[in-house]
Parts: sequence; structure tokens; C-alpha cells
Amino acid sequence: MNSSNIDINNPFFAPYGTPYGAIPYDRITLGHFIPAVKEGIRREEETIAAICNNNEPASFENTIVALDNAGLMLGEVIGAFNALVNARSYDEILAVEEEIELLHTAHQNNITLNEKLFARIKEVYEGDTSDLTGDQKRLLEQTYLSFVRNGANLKGEERDRYRKLTERLAVLGIKFQENSIKDTDGYTLHITAENDLEGLPADIIEAAANNARENGKEGWLFTLHRPSYLPFITYCSNRRLRHEMYMAYSTIGAKGNMHDNRDIVKETVNCRLELARLLGYSTYSDYVLAERMAQNTDAVFSMLGKLTWSYLPVARKEMEELTKFAKECEGEEFDLQPWDFAYYSEKLKEKKHGLNDNMVRPYFELNQVIHGAFYLATRLYGITFKQNHDIPLFNPDAKVWEVYDYDGTFLALLYCDFFARKGKHAGAWMDSIKPQYKDADGTDHRPHITLSTNYRKPMPGKATLLNHDEVNTLMHEFGHCLHGILSNVTYASQCSPNVLWDFVEMPSQIMENFATEEEFLKHFAFHHETGEDMPQDILQKIRNARTFNAGYQCIRQTGLGLIDQAWHNISVPFDGDVLEYEHSVTAALRVMQPVQGTGITPQFGHIMSGGYAAGYYSYKWAEMLDADAFAKFKEDGIMNMKTAQSFRDNILSRGDSAHPMELYIKFRGHRPQIEPLLERDGIKSICPHL
Repeated sequence: MNSSNIDINNPFFAPYGTPYGAIPYDRITLGHFIPAVKEGIRREEETIAAICNNNEPASFENTIVALDNAGLMLGEVIGAFNALVNARSYDEILAVEEEIELLHTAHQNNITLNEKLFARIKEVYEGDTSDLTGDQKRLLEQTYLSFVRNGANLKGEERDRYRKLTERLAVLGIKFQENSIKDTDGYTLHITAENDLEGLPADIIEAAANNARENGKEGWLFTLHRPSYLPFITYCSNRRLRHEMYMAYSTIGAKGNMHDNRDIVKETVNCRLELARLLGYSTYSDYVLAERMAQNTDAVFSMLGKLTWSYLPVARKEMEELTKFAKECEGEEFDLQPWDFAYYSEKLKEKKHGLNDNMVRPYFELNQVIHGAFYLATRLYGITFKQNHDIPLFNPDAKVWEVYDYDGTFLALLYCDFFARKGKHAGAWMDSIKPQYKDADGTDHRPHITLSTNYRKPMPGKATLLNHDEVNTLMHEFGHCLHGILSNVTYASQCSPNVLWDFVEMPSQIMENFATEEEFLKHFAFHHETGEDMPQDILQKIRNARTFNAGYQCIRQTGLGLIDQAWHNISVPFDGDVLEYEHSVTAALRVMQPVQGTGITPQFGHIMSGGYAAGYYSYKWAEMLDADAFAKFKEDGIMNMKTAQSFRDNILSRGDSAHPMELYIKFRGHRPQIEPLLERDGIKSICPHL
């Protein structure tokens, strides 16, 4: 496609005419995306050809900056598509996604394997950089390393093999995610006897009845989507049905059907191993960690080992207590199984702390929680939010807010898509449709950010009520959004949250700390019907329960990190049993026997299709960072605007304009320490020798 024959009816090829240049989703059809991607590729190739054919000596401006700006149109089209596909996947969208991914992967290979382009980058990299600013040196260094790490130094057959591996991995990632979605959507539990609903909250029962009606069935219909599955496994008194639901959920991607992911897992990790070796690394983990805060596997395993040593004894004591409690409830012969864990944990939490989710939910109505998050951002950073009802949306359930700085300057668009639906990607996430960057003339292009969760959509006239974990989820993703909203860099590739993977979770996880602070909760935690403040005793119970099962939760996350490292530390191609290998990896951490045929890996999208390969440890790494950073807020007062401004100036606004350790030390005054995390989780009080 060339510029003379582009389709003038394609909205991507003309000014949008929308507020703040918002994507005109009301005029875009699925058929517009691939032509727009191809045109974005053509434009970037044209710019790169101009860089390569420039007769002037390579410089930071005519090579590095020109390259950084070259793919902005393509990135915007892909960002717009990602928002759409994440919100609702179906076969036609998935087919377009695969074609786009293949086009983009081939295009990226053409860039990083372009010898003339790399020669100019190398010329700048090896030249005199004394006149460059800190962020410019960082951009130059990261650009050069990105090319090296993406095959620029490969020759001949190795270069061809690199292309094939990266293109195959792109297809495998899409297929893995597609299988996970379809295997999740493919199961329902249809209940027709009312006594099988014993223990379930009324709103969950009502939602299941509505789900059944929408599917032309009598009774109640439950699914494996989290708003349905988690309440069921937590509250349903019928152990046989909990078992059935648990097995269906824990075998996603491993049922032996057409959506089984185990062969994809094996091919994926083997392709990654071969890719790492092509690039001069022994393992894929070595390759990944060379560009992380952790820097190497020794640092990762050291952290995971210290967490295991600190938390495993606590986790085992917790499991002993839970087992004893379950036997007290059911008799000495009762054998606690994984499908019983959430059910009896909830009952034990209520016994120990007088707290259950049903007590909390009335005070955490979704719109009030959103208001609370916005209030916190205003109080800390002076920014404000104004809902826009005219901007076109990628899904009818979504909403969009304009975000303004304290002086009235426009900062960002924030799209929020809160509700679960068939075909929507699982979990919760933040993404970016448009990046933040500045033109040569100083024009500041502001970001368009998305926040997505999978909360239960309310019945007409009813409210969506969240438990405290769901409040934490919203605060977490909102933290990612603030990282993007407050970005203030010059170069698009450095905008927040484009930072090293093991730093990206810190600005999100620090926000979860506020969710147990009275000074924050008192501004929005009102009963959704009566308007009464959350009683002090419930707030105190939430605080007391914060460390409930802290050992188990940490060991679970540590186990996930070890599974990830195990898959990406293989040194020979893997051809064994995926589930057996996973279980062998976590055997030393085990507090409960795994169930035959179940496993995490076949549905572990974070590491198999989501960008966290060899980097899942980042969540625990970031917990260490966020606990240490929030200790600064606690020292100064959690609403201290001076501290918040320092966090904004040194962390949130800086993106990847400097190394994250440098940014962290500027804010905190020292390197991150693990002691605040141990104290927050109550581990120091249980094991004072730590």
C-alpha cells in the first residue's frame, strides 16, 4: 500500500475530529485495522529508509530520535486494536489479531536486523556522547541494547533462524491466549436444585439466575470467570460442586481437548531457549534478566530463597491451623483438599477476626471506590477527573475520563472497563492506546490509558459491591494508570510505564497500601444504601485480617516465580510432562498436595503470552520496593503532598529516562530493603530473628 491509494474512508488515515484525538471507535470497523497496520508499517519503513540513506554523519537527532518517532502511527493503531481485542475476543477478532501480530513481528525483525540502520546506531553509540543529557544517554543506550538483544549482530543462517523463532513465538502466544479464553468460556455449572446454593451470597445467586435466563435455562448458571468462580469456591457449602468447579478451573488448558496448551508450552519454552542461545546466553532467563533491576538469576533466586525461608514456616503453621479448624467443623476424618481451602479460610477468617466479605461489600460500591481512587490522586498529586460522555468507546460498558493537572493542564484520557463478559481477557490490567512524548517544538502529546478489571456486572437497578481484595485490584491497576497519566518525558519509548519489568509493578502495588488506611477510607467507604460511614470495628477488622494467610499467599507467589524461572532456566529442550515438571519444581514449597491433572502452567498467560517470561518474580520484587517506599509515606504522613510530589517527580513522571534504581534511591534515600515487607506481613512479629 502506498500513500496514493489508501482508503479515504478508513478513519485511521485522516484527522479523527474527536476530543483530544481520541480513537473514533464509533467509525472504526474490524476491517480497518489491517490496512491501517500496513500503512503504519509503510510509513515507518519510509522513515527508516531516510535515516539509512542520510548522507550526513549519524547523530543522536537524525538517527536515534528519528527512529524513536518513526513508529508512532503504527503504535497507535495497535494500541487501539489491543483495547478492542482485550475487551471482547471472538473468532473474527482473533484472526485479525494473529495477522496483525505476524505483520508486526516481521516488521520489527526487519528493523532490528537492518544492518545499515544498526551501523548508524552503533556509530552514535560509540561516538562522543558528552553533550547528551541523562535521558538522551539512556535512550541511546537502550536503543543500542535493544538492537543487540533482538539479533542485530546475527549473521546468515542464524539471522534467518531468529526471524523464524520470533514469528513462531508470536503465533504460539496468540494461540495460548485463545485456548485459555475458549477453555474458560466452554464450561458452565448448571444448578437446578435450590439447596445446592446454600452458603452463596444473594447477589451471586441472583447473577447466576440472570446468567441462566440469558442462556435460555432454568435455575442458576455459574462460569469459570472470576466474578462467578471465586464466590462459588469461597461460599458454596456443597463440597461436591466446589470440587467440580475447582477441577474445571484448575485444568484450563490441560483437559486434553482441542484447547489444550501443554504442547504449546513445550514448544514455547524450547523456542525461547533456542532464541537465547542464538543471542549468546545459556538460558532464556539469563537473556531476560540481563536487562532487569535484578540483573541475573542469582539475585532472583536469592530473593525467592529469602522469601521462602522467611514465609514457609508461617505458611505451614497457617495450613496446620486451617486443617485443625476444618476438622473441628466436619470431624476428625475430614481430609482438607484444595477445593476446600477458600471455603474454610473464609470461615476461619470470620472466626479469628470477625470479618467476612459480606460485611465489607456494602461499603465498597464500585462507583464509590472509583471516587475514592480519584480523590486520593487529587489529594496526593493535585490532579482531577472529569467524565466525558461524548468520546467513542471500544465497548459499551466502558467509560472515559479527562484528567487534568492542578493548574488545569490536560494530562490524559483514562478509559475504564470494569465488567466481566464472555470473551474478555481474564484478570485486570492497564494498557496504553497512545504514549506520552514531546515534539521538537515542545508540544506535549498526552497519553490515552486503559484500566480493565473483571468485576461482576450488576443487575439493572443494582450496585456492584466489591470485597477488599477487589478494592486492592482496582487500586493496583489505578497505580499503573497514574504511572502513565503523570508521565513527563521527551521520548515516546521512555514514557511511563515503559520501564524495566521488575520495576513496573512498584507504582501499582504501592497504591494497595492505602486501602487499609482510615485517612483514605473515610472519604468514600460509606454504606451504599444508608450512607453511613464504615464502622471503626469493621475497619480495624480489615487491618487485623491483612496478615491473615500472609505466609500462604507469599509462598504461592514465590511458587509462581519459581515455576516461571524453572521453565526459562532449562538448558536442554524440554519434552517431558508439563504438569509433573511443574509439581516437581514447587515440591519444596508445598503446604498442600497438588491434585493429579491440575496445574498453573497451561493457563499461566503472564509467562506464556503476556510478557512476564522469566520475570514473574517482579511481583515479589516490587512488593519489597512498594513496602519500603510506602514506609516513607507512613513516616511523613500518608497524605503528605511533599512526599507525594517527590514520588511523582522521581518515579511516576520519569518513565525510563533513567535507571530505576537511580530513580528509587532519589525518592527513598537508600536502596530498597526487605524489612518493611516482613513487618507489613506480620512476619517480623512471628519470627523476630528475621
